[in-house]
Amino acid sequence: MKILYLDQNKWIELARGVKSPDNFPSQYAVVETLVREAKAGNIVIPLTFANLYETQKIGNIERRKHLAWVQSTLSQGKVFRGRHERLRVEVTDVLRKVYSLQMHHRERHWFLSNVFFEAQCEAADPRLPPISDRVVEAIEQSPARCMYEYLAGISEETRTIGVGRFSNGAATVLEGIEKRRALVANETMEFRKRAMSARLLIDELDLINSLIIQANIPESDWERLKETACLRVVEDCPTYFIEREIGVRIEALDRRIVENDLRDMQSFCAVLAHADIVVAEKLFSNLATQAGLDKKYGTTIKPDLYSLPALVAAA
Repeated sequence: MKILYLDQNKWIELARGVKSPDNFPSQYAVVETLVREAKAGNIVIPLTFANLYETQKIGNIERRKHLAWVQSTLSQGKVFRGRHERLRVEVTDVLRKVYSLQMHHRERHWFLSNVFFEAQCEAADPRLPPISDRVVEAIEQSPARCMYEYLAGISEETRTIGVGRFSNGAATVLEGIEKRRALVANETMEFRKRAMSARLLIDELDLINSLIIQANIPESDWERLKETACLRVVEDCPTYFIEREIGVRIEALDRRIVENDLRDMQSFCAVLAHADIVVAEKLFSNLATQAGLDKKYGTTIKPDLYSLPALVAAA
């Protein structure tokens, strides 16, 4: 089974084909291929948090319902897990490898979930209000239906508040990025990479410390381990490595970074190391291939939706 990721613009194109096959025959032909291959168990097409958020952001209820139906049906309610859970797994594995501890067994597709909100946070994440096991089990039994009902049935008040909070948070992040860009504007790419590696580690020190404790590593070895592991964490954790490699390149562009760039970055960090095929807009596709991420992770990256039937058939 191959894993396929589509960015939001590609989903919108597919939704047009489903709604109006006669007007969008090329898009509909892609939909037919994906449905056939998904039914045969040859592909799975999970969503990311950015997909869910951008669908939720649509104010026109009929448009949102139609897109939500296409996404939830084709994805069957599957999502790529959120950044915090991926880092928990990735950093833990690096720490245990550095300290020569037995590695944890991971399911082959540990990075996928049938619970739609785990695209952001795990059900047991302490940052969320308590969620009963019965609720999680109900979602796991009908992941596509629950995803659709969430996206299509959310109240306008809740939707507006959620979108506003995300945009406010993104504005704060963007302000920090622009300040950092000014500081390293005349530095080499190598210096920028080192600076971003240091920032990523500093931002996640609490997480790294907590994972060292969970790994049952003797307290007397913590400092030595952190010194050793810090040299490898960014290089060996796909989420960090992808964020650094694309981040330094987009910050080098001669334009302001916008909120949509943050969402694209979130998605690429979630999918590049795990998807077999990524179909996304040209800018991030080009940045990823320039960084050699397609070769590093064995991922086919394309900006063209219409190449999908051949790619899926070849897979």
